Amino acid sequence: MSTLKETLHADLTEAIRSRDAVVAATLRMALTAISTAETAGTSHRELSDDEVLTLLVKEGKKRRAAATR
Repeated sequence: MSTLKETLHADLTEAIRSRDAVVAATLRMALTAISTAETAGTSHRELSDDEVLTLLVKEGKKRRAAATR
């Protein structure tokens, strides 16, 4: 598992324990996008930290565009 993905999992656990619903939902969305990207295509593969970061930037752009509509 990539270091960034591990950090996101740890942050999700902490957000759930502290009952921070907004942060927990955001981290779940990010981890779901990562899992979807890892299983897309013909074979399952692990994303590198750079690929995870690129994916998160792309997801952030999508969310900002949707919020401004």
